[in-house]
Amino acid sequence: MQNSRSIFGFLLKSKGRHGIHSPFVFDFVDNCLTTKVDKNFLTSRKIWQQITKKNRETFKITDLGVGSKQMGSTRSVAELAKKASSNGLYGELLWKIAHYYKPAFMLELGTSIGTGSIHLKAGNPDSHLITVEGCDAILSKALQQFDYWKLSGITTICSSFDDFLQLPPIGKYDLAFIDGNHSGEATLNYVNKLFEQSHNQTIFILDDIRWNDDMWEMWQQLVSDERFHVSIDLGRMGLLWRREEQTKEHFVLRPKIFKNRLF
Repeated sequence: MQNSRSIFGFLLKSKGRHGIHSPFVFDFVDNCLTTKVDKNFLTSRKIWQQITKKNRETFKITDLGVGSKQMGSTRSVAELAKKASSNGLYGELLWKIAHYYKPAFMLELGTSIGTGSIHLKAGNPDSHLITVEGCDAILSKALQQFDYWKLSGITTICSSFDDFLQLPPIGKYDLAFIDGNHSGEATLNYVNKLFEQSHNQTIFILDDIRWNDDMWEMWQQLVSDERFHVSIDLGRMGLLWRREEQTKEHFVLRPKIFKNRLF
């Protein structure tokens, strides 16, 4: 395992906007990442987070992945809200990407409480989002959150990721956010299947690339994969683009907006 999986290794290798020669990546750092998140959204999010983190309602779950076994078979809304990967700055990253690039057709693998969906849809309200969750009890709680936010243009599907990806594709995704399972082999399989349902500008967002050695090795494979010409390591999340017209490059970035809050 390379030491850059660790926080120290990441800080050692990461850079800011200087030294980036790719116009596309420079634009991502200088414009996408500096986009101001809507103040009304941030205010509403703060109130919503306070409500959900106090919700102690419990329910039994079916966990089809490996990422949250320590939470047990009974969860509360508060636990799911607290554990959501898309809280805080990484949720804002999703908002910024959706707002700046305006992906019209998005896919999320791993709905959970709905935090990622909320940020993606709020970033681009005109988009259509398909979000897939393997546990119907969790999905029912996410639907309650979507109702709270009065969101439209979201299709929710209760299915394992593997079963969903076996279905005939209904189009090419502009953005695919993979936030579940936390098995490197499984995640690599999802990316391979979604590659066939992507186009040259599709944004692949992978969460928790440093979760364990398995996930990190998966990320290293994708960084080396000749199909993806742009890969960006942002600490907790990794981004991939095909961009076949561009020379293959990998970037390890620590934008100023992230400061020391990386994982």
